[in-house]
Amino acid sequence: MTRARDDLEALRDPALRSTPLEAESTAQSTTSGLVPGPGETRLAAAPSPGERPVAGAERPGADEPRPAGPAATSPAGGAPLQADPRARGDESLDRERYERYAMPASDLPAANVQAFRGDASGVLAIVRRAVQSVTRDPARHRRRLPKSRFDAIRSLPELAMALDYAVTRMQPESAPPPEVTEKLDLLYEALRPTLATAEVYFPRSIVPETFGIVRRALVAGDPASAAATITNLILDRWSHVQSRIPITREELTRLNSTAKWLLSNTRPPERLDSRDIRDRLWSLLRERYEQLRAIAQEVSGDDSRDYAPERLAAD
Repeated sequence: MTRARDDLEALRDPALRSTPLEAESTAQSTTSGLVPGPGETRLAAAPSPGERPVAGAERPGADEPRPAGPAATSPAGGAPLQADPRARGDESLDRERYERYAMPASDLPAANVQAFRGDASGVLAIVRRAVQSVTRDPARHRRRLPKSRFDAIRSLPELAMALDYAVTRMQPESAPPPEVTEKLDLLYEALRPTLATAEVYFPRSIVPETFGIVRRALVAGDPASAAATITNLILDRWSHVQSRIPITREELTRLNSTAKWLLSNTRPPERLDSRDIRDRLWSLLRERYEQLRAIAQEVSGDDSRDYAPERLAAD
């Protein structure tokens, strides 16, 4: 019990959760207007020009710069400036967060990956509120939240930010030509069932280097490289699986040709396609969110639906 109490108190101690990514995550939740979670503080909004400070209130010295709050007013004294809901801070932090979660997401079995159809910003808002609600009361939850479940719960907002990065940032700089778009669509539709088949007939323990190449290609948003690698593997060993594999040689050859055409006729930024890794991040998020919902049900019963709804996005 003492260890569980210490773990829960760690959620409330800012000094124990002050990694750069978590600090930036806290700042983002403040910008979005959400109630601060455990260990988080809200920046005070700058008073309006005519507002008089309350007696005895703490305020910066006259010679100290006053930090701008989330409700900073415009130079003309008009309505408060609205924070950009897409703002995600430093690009390097966003990319680091994305890569942190994209690698385990890329290792999900293809058969377990579900398509994402929703708004990533909306998912992020729901996840933040759910995590804050489940972890806000250590005295109540300390007997029901073992340490082994903390990390998966606390990482959910950053995992949702990684999903948002895949949706909003991993996009081609300009629209690719129609021929490239058509081939990417064909490749995307065929890639997941081909990967699922390869995982069954060529387990990762047999050809780990091949699946490692595929994983890195998916994380980079380069499905053409992933498709070329996995189809080369199956075609090279076709004689061993041809009587059992559910994909025809003609289908594999067509997918292989499409992937190699894209590799030969486009640059990486032109064929950037984050749909597969986006769906994998979404599937990983769903798995961990179900753990959070189970805990919410334990500690709050029917009230858990108010802050941890069953659906995160449209299915």
